[in-house]
Amino acid sequence: MLKRKERVKEPEDPRRDVFSALACSRRIQIVELLRDGEKCASDIIPILGIDQSAVSRHLSILKKAGILASRKKGVNVYYRIASDKVFTLLEVASEIVERRNKELLKKLKGS
Repeated sequence: MLKRKERVKEPEDPRRDVFSALACSRRIQIVELLRDGEKCASDIIPILGIDQSAVSRHLSILKKAGILASRKKGVNVYYRIASDKVFTLLEVASEIVERRNKELLKKLKGS
């Protein structure tokens, strides 16, 4: 006789790391900044207007997710996009948001 239901553990999906890394507006901004080529944290800090530790944390999360790659030159670490596929992913997300907004607007006008 079962006394309580046992919870079935969901399998880990490695894609979750990519979506989780992109679930922050600042990290999306960093990805967009790197579209034009590699930059070091000191290039990104003044553009975003946030402190060095926050930029470093965001870069680390993006790198761990496989979105960014890096190389060290002297004391600087330069970050670049690991695969341009991330831009396709962001474009698809933009299309989904645009479609959702159109549907919401249509509902609002219809009521």
